[in-house]
Amino acid sequence: MKELLQLADFTPHVHTRFSVAGLNDYYLELTDAVDFSNRQLEQFSLNFSGVSSPWLPQGLYALTHPSLGECSLFLVPNGPDASGMRYQAAFSRFRQDSPVAPAQI
Repeated sequence: MKELLQLADFTPHVHTRFSVAGLNDYYLELTDAVDFSNRQLEQFSLNFSGVSSPWLPQGLYALTHPSLGECSLFLVPNGPDASGMRYQAAFSRFRQDSPVAPAQI
């Protein structure tokens, strides 16, 4: 998968499964991909659902998708609901064309 992940990479794959590397038969479903961007910031979140037990503690996980390949996401558990444990990966960065974006190093 490419280095700079974008919302558009994930939106076509809502309601599909990602396997968690290193855990046999452990899958997370991408339940939605939400855009919070504005003129200066590109912000979005990816929300996943998994089994209620065992659940994953907060941390960096390698997820693999049949179409996207492998990507590393920092997942935060948001608590259980009727379908299982919910997780979120949040992204926030200056837009490249933003007048306040920091200079490229």
